[in-house]
Amino acid sequence: MAVYKKDNRWYIDYYLPDGKRKRETVTIPGIDPIHINRQDALKALSIRKGQIAEGKFDIAQTKKPVLFDMLMKRYLEYSNGNKKSYERDVTSSKALLNYFGGKTINQINSWVIEKYKSQRQTDKTRYGKPPAKATINRELACLKNMFTKAIEWDMTSSDPAKKVKLFPEPPKKFRVVSDDEFLKLYNASSDTLKTVLLIARSCGMRRNEILNLKWEDISLTHGYITVKESKNNESRNVPINEFLKQRLKSVKNHCSVYLFSHEIGEPYKSVKKALYGALKRSGIEKCTLHDLRHTFGTFLGMAGVDIATIKELMGHKDVKMTMRYSHPIPDHKRKAVELVNIGNMNDSKTNVVNMKNANTVDYSL
Repeated sequence: MAVYKKDNRWYIDYYLPDGKRKRETVTIPGIDPIHINRQDALKALSIRKGQIAEGKFDIAQTKKPVLFDMLMKRYLEYSNGNKKSYERDVTSSKALLNYFGGKTINQINSWVIEKYKSQRQTDKTRYGKPPAKATINRELACLKNMFTKAIEWDMTSSDPAKKVKLFPEPPKKFRVVSDDEFLKLYNASSDTLKTVLLIARSCGMRRNEILNLKWEDISLTHGYITVKESKNNESRNVPINEFLKQRLKSVKNHCSVYLFSHEIGEPYKSVKKALYGALKRSGIEKCTLHDLRHTFGTFLGMAGVDIATIKELMGHKDVKMTMRYSHPIPDHKRKAVELVNIGNMNDSKTNVVNMKNANTVDYSL
């Protein structure tokens, strides 16, 4: 172990418990490096020796502080190449950078993150309202994953977000779109949107699964669509009914490899604007493409299709996600109860009780 000076900076040279050699610049907060002397360096070396001897040495404290901005940049590069939620991460990054930008990751602790949670609830969106708890949760989830990766990338040794809890969220509510509502929406839509809606309603596919469809994924001869880019990274084949098959035949073209694309050949990222216009023209209650997917699963469950088949058709990884479709909607339950309405019973054979004269029956023992 030694101290030495190079380019007007003092350094300490020592060995770590695992035998690796470590050289470290001597720094003193608030002191210009040119004013640091040999005695300061010897003192710094003595402190390191004591920490190593007592088992209190943390190599992370010797590393150059990493700015949160740099971590975010690296994380988004990672997300773009490895995650399907890249666009969501980009959106979350704007709010996170607005608050944590300029700080080093070592300056961020659980209390700072809790303050972020509080601050976000006072912010205003472009609609003049605070962001939803679910939105803040997505940002916190992004932050948690960032620190997990920061540890993996040897940028820090601690995770200040680990103990920070997300806001409780109520279960998502999806509505079932009736046949009458769907026809009104379908007739009020553009040709492209009609095809999108029909696939969502007839195949129960997710929005990204639909918008990323390529013509090579569709077999009109055998009557099925192959979903290659699913949420759980597992491909599946979804049969198509005759009406959808004829619709696809009528719009088939080979100008682009994608079923839904811009003139330059790139696939659509969203149909939100077109759907909003169609909803307004149709006059029906607001619904989303995911509502149509939910409608598909609900109608399968009401028709008595087994859970395993519904799970495969919808591409669920866990059957727990599918179990929601084993519970019929209120109208379906009402009809089921009417099937056992005692007032509808035929008493011609049993003649047990005449409901009209039930009040005259003597129940005494």
